[in-house]
Formats: sequence, C-alpha cells, structure tokens
Amino acid sequence: MEMNIEGVDQISSLPDALLSRIISHLSISESIRTSILSRRWKNIWKSSSCLHFDTNFLTKFCIDIYHRDASFRDYDRKRLYDEISRATGFVERVIDTHETKLVSCSIYHIEDSFKSGLVERLIKNLKEKKLVEELSLVCEQLFVSDTFPCNLPPGIFFCRTLHVLELKGYRLKDASPFESCCNLVTLRLNSVNLDDKTLSRVIFNCTFLEDLCLCSCTGLKKIEIHDKNLKSLKLNGLDLEGIDIEAMGLSTLVLNSVSCSVYMKINTPSLVEFGFCSDGGRLQKSTQIYSRIIDFLERCCGLLQQQNPNNGFVKCSNPFGQLHTLSISLALDSQMEQHILDHIFRLCTHLQRLGISIPPNNRGPSDWELPYPTSMFWEKRELHDSITHSLKLVKIKGFCGKEEEIIFAKHLIRKAPMLRRFVIECGENCSEKGARETFGLPLEPRASVNLSIVLKPKVDGSFQNWVSTLNKNPFC
Repeated sequence: MEMNIEGVDQISSLPDALLSRIISHLSISESIRTSILSRRWKNIWKSSSCLHFDTNFLTKFCIDIYHRDASFRDYDRKRLYDEISRATGFVERVIDTHETKLVSCSIYHIEDSFKSGLVERLIKNLKEKKLVEELSLVCEQLFVSDTFPCNLPPGIFFCRTLHVLELKGYRLKDASPFESCCNLVTLRLNSVNLDDKTLSRVIFNCTFLEDLCLCSCTGLKKIEIHDKNLKSLKLNGLDLEGIDIEAMGLSTLVLNSVSCSVYMKINTPSLVEFGFCSDGGRLQKSTQIYSRIIDFLERCCGLLQQQNPNNGFVKCSNPFGQLHTLSISLALDSQMEQHILDHIFRLCTHLQRLGISIPPNNRGPSDWELPYPTSMFWEKRELHDSITHSLKLVKIKGFCGKEEEIIFAKHLIRKAPMLRRFVIECGENCSEKGARETFGLPLEPRASVNLSIVLKPKVDGSFQNWVSTLNKNPFC
C-alpha cells in the first residue's frame, strides 16, 4: 500500500512551542524570514528562546567593499559606520519586539558600539526585560588602528537570572563591570585583554563562580586562583610566568597549550577530569610547552621530588587519586615517558577514559637503563587496577605506528578486559610500514569481547584505502 504524502506540510502541524524551539537555532535574520511563510508563522520567532545577532553579517556587503576598495576606504568611512549603526539599531528593535523571556542571546558587534552606548543599552534591556540566562558578547575590531577599552558601568553584569557569560575580543581595564556579580556560575573569556589584578578581582566579585575558562587571553603574567567554590577551570593558549591553583572542590582542570616559565603549584585533590597537553601546531612552534608538560607529570608521579633550581617549579600534590578522565601529551617511543605513563596507571586507580596526544617529531631523552630490551617494557610492567578494572575508553592522536606505539596498543588490547572503545588517529608522520602495522591491530586477541577498535587515517576516508595508497606516495 502506497501513501501519497506529496504536498503535506508536516512541519506546520507541529505545536507553536516546538516550532519556536526549532527556529531558536537559526540566526536572527533567518528566524525573522520564517514569518513570511504563513500567517501562523508570522509571530513564531517572537517566542523563540534564543536570539543570535551578527551585525557584521548584516553589513557584510558594505564591509567587503571597504576592505576591497581603497577609494571607498579613503573617503567613505562614515558611510560604513552609518550602515553598521542601522544594523545595530535593528538589533535593538528586534529585542523590543520579542515577546518572551530569553534563555540565550549572542551578539556580535564592532568596537565602536561602546562609544554609541549600544552595548550598555542591550545588556540592560536583556537582563531587565528579557531575563536572559546565557549571554555571549563578541567584539570585532573593524579598523586595526582603533583601540578601545571596555567602557561598561560598574555592576552591569549583575542580574539575578544571568548565569552564563561569554566575552570575546574585549579589553577589560578593570573588574568594575563584575561588581557584586554573585549571580554568575559560568564565565568564559576568549581573546580578552586583562591584567592579573583585574582577573583576581573578577573572580573575587563572582562569589559563586563554578566554571571558568580563559582562552588565548593577553596581558596575563600569573594565574593565582584560591577558590573553594570553583569546580571547573580550563586554560588554553596562555603564555605565563607562573600558575598557583588551590581549589579543594575543583573536579575538572584542563591546561592546553599553556606555557609556564617560572613556577607551577597545583593543589586540587578532588580532580575527576584532568587535561595537560598541547595542540600539534603550537607544539611544533615551541618545545618549551611540551617540556613543561613532562616536567609537571614527573612531579605528579613522584619521579621528581625536589624543587629544580633551573626552572623554579615546586612539587605538586598528586592530582591523580580520583581521576576518571585524563588527557595528556606523551611520546610513546620515549623510555622516560613510558615510565611516566606506567606511574599514571598505578596512581589513577579509577581511570576510565584516557586520551594521549603524541607530539610530532619529539622523541624524549632515553636515559633509563633497563635490564631487558626496551621492546619488553610493557610486558615487564605490573598490571595495575586502572587497566584491569576501570579503563573503558582510550584515544590516541598522532599515532605513527612506531614499534613502541604498536607494543603499547597491543598491551591494552590484550590486557584491559573492561575496555570498550579504542580509537587510534594516525598523524602526519605515519609511514607506510607504521600504517600497515596499525592496520593489523584489530586482529590482535582481545581481553574484552565488547571492544571496538576504530582506526582513523590522517586523511578523510577509509583506513584500508588510505593504507593502499601509501606505497604509491614517495613522501610516505
């Protein structure tokens, strides 16, 4: 029996609440365009729980002309600002027309919006009339020669409903916008310029802050956080002199691509998730970050007990006792780093998820003397509880199929009975021989009957097809 459903509008049959939730995932211009579909759709967008504004998109044509046409740039800068002013005025009118409270709102604006008072007006409107819960403000610097501070009044971010705030591209001259800001639970600062004192005051003002993320921020020299309420701290892409973190309730700590040149002190006994690694691109530019990672891991594992006068690091308390998730950068072909990983397995008795990023072209020093061949390292190791009782997911990035890497992968496949998923992503330096050795891993005898082994090539597509092309590529 065939059913003719041609011409049936199933979407319009959905209730208004569900329709408004669907269009809340669209940009504001796309949401408003839905009002022309029918009378019923005319006001659906006004009850959307999320609004996403991009004033750069609204004036994209004019901005493209400015960047492309030098003559336009010389005499018509005022016209460009007039176009952007009209677009930002549209943002205000849309918010005034919107009829319900907002769960989430994101606004992209240019730096000149501070001078016109637009940002201040929008924030006040969103928190007083729309009772916004999540707010994201992204400031784009249109003219390179322009400099601007964040001229927002004291306490502007205090609102009983606002719990999540993200700022990107701002320059905070002080912490006054966060005065009495006890409402915030999550704060994300991305590419924000601020100094150490301002950051400390922001954290102090946000009394009940639980989730803090600092990404690619400038102006910071030291991160000093002593907070009992903080539960999640993520630092990404920071060049610092020192880190001092003491947070008894911290459960998640992620330090990605963080360079710390003078000292590091971390006292976080309640960690459940810990990440300390570097992305490949940044790692290739600076081996200092990677060396700090290894130094820190050695201290956490107890391999280094005393302060090293050469780098000023202090002994860190063991953050591994309660860990369930760990992401680190390690060279699996280094004897020293194999010892570090073995100690991690011994200390992380509850480890369930392990992520390893193998640094490209970085073989650590091999100053460990073993009474047996290095290829027998994992065979001679004691089987720790983390491997035999808790480990469920392993993901390795940058895999090159080197002998030591293959041996380690086989060790987990053969010895981890609780392992459910093993993901191996090959790196840029994977050779033909290494790729073929990796391709044979799923044929190894498994300790877990439920284990799924996923092999990902360094290019999109089938792993088998990729391996078959390597012998034709003279650069592999």
